[in-house]
Amino acid sequence: MKISRPLRLLGLLEDRNGGDFAPTRTVLHIARLSASTDEALRNALLGRSTPADLAWEDFAHLGEIRELAEALVGAALARRSKGVNVLVHGVPGTGKTEFARTLAAQLSARACFVGEADDLDAEPNRQDRIAAFAVARALAARAGRMLLVVDEADDIFTGVDEDDAGKRRGSKVFMNRLVESTEAPTLWITNHPERLGPAVMRRMALAIRLSEPGRERRRIMLGRIAERRRLVLPSQDLDSLAEIEAAPAILDGGLRVAQLTRGGAKAASLAARSIQQTLLGRATISPRPPAPFDPSLSAADVDLAHLADRVAACPGRALSFCFHGLPGTGKSAYARHLATRLGVDVIERRASDLLSMWVGGTEQAIAAAFAEATERGAMLILDEADSLLRDRAGARASWEVSQVNEMLTHMEAAQHPFACTTNLMESLDPATLRRFLFKVEFRPMSAEQASCAFEALFGHPAPAGVRELTPLAPGDFSVVARKAAVLGVRDPTELLALLTAV
Repeated sequence: MKISRPLRLLGLLEDRNGGDFAPTRTVLHIARLSASTDEALRNALLGRSTPADLAWEDFAHLGEIRELAEALVGAALARRSKGVNVLVHGVPGTGKTEFARTLAAQLSARACFVGEADDLDAEPNRQDRIAAFAVARALAARAGRMLLVVDEADDIFTGVDEDDAGKRRGSKVFMNRLVESTEAPTLWITNHPERLGPAVMRRMALAIRLSEPGRERRRIMLGRIAERRRLVLPSQDLDSLAEIEAAPAILDGGLRVAQLTRGGAKAASLAARSIQQTLLGRATISPRPPAPFDPSLSAADVDLAHLADRVAACPGRALSFCFHGLPGTGKSAYARHLATRLGVDVIERRASDLLSMWVGGTEQAIAAAFAEATERGAMLILDEADSLLRDRAGARASWEVSQVNEMLTHMEAAQHPFACTTNLMESLDPATLRRFLFKVEFRPMSAEQASCAFEALFGHPAPAGVRELTPLAPGDFSVVARKAAVLGVRDPTELLALLTAV
């Protein structure tokens, strides 16, 4: 008997060589079902469905694409439209699977995760997964409001789009038809969208990239996860945990460690940071956040506290700043303070991080920094910006002009907050000035500010000589405080001597 090729491609029959064909594990599993209720039969045929742990608002950081996904999948369910496919991609741990569950819950639909395990909860092969999807696709039209979800979709499609037929896995045409004729809206989840191939990508109606949420969104998610795990954490502990720039899955894992060990926020922080540092390959996360910035102890040509209040109340995020002045006056610290007030993460880059010895390398690094800030909704802080925005009138090479042009282009288009800091305002290209919404000059501390800073930092009234020291900056006090801690100096007169020597 001639065996239909589609049956083999679907994974319903397997070739045991010599013309010997037999049912696959998927078919045998279905044949052995002893389910007696509709729900048990549905679970056996269509996979298990687990409730969402997060709320729809937890994905608000995705912006308009989230609303479009809801409208698209909702319309497909209501009209029973065929071939509606949505690609969900992003780095591991950003909540792709949870997004699928949450989207289904938002639409009062069932999320059916197909092909994740065989009848013995063992790892399915490619044929098993295709067969499971084929069965789910065929039954979806009769199963009510259902959203099919294929996790690790690249396992199925890798190699299908190969030009070399000898390296191709399965029928390219058949797999394309499998995608475009789905009976229910389908979410395809992957960490590697490039492996799906152009033919499959063209059959997607929408592509959603999940990125790590910003600090404010992490704080909300942490509160909800802690409540679900019945963890009682003070508000300040949740604020501290929200400072960890990690994916939701890592933060959830940290809270699970805290739940199991009863170690509170400290255990959650240690666990989450250990995973994040391992993923990054370097210990870049400081276990102690920087000291809060006090605008009253920094001098500038504007009221820093008032500016911070107005920025925090601004509904938009297309905010740009140029902070210039003497070293140590608090330019970068104030930029980080504004990010905290805005509730966003900070991406901080020095000129040395972006400048490249290769032609075009600097431009690529600049573009990547702005792209990362856009994706995460973070505040980009560029220190020593004069090295990247030097006046083009004095340029001697074409690359000096092109890197300034690259900076200007991204500065003009940025819809996220960014700040440039420099000690050499006069060296900036004139065209950069109109790209900044605010230009703030930081100045040395006044005598009154210096006295207040001394008392606040060292716990003693300031000696009279402090008012006579000029110029003093907040950075000078920070240096002296660290030096005094090492030397064990506490006497106000000795502290004054250290300040005088800075």
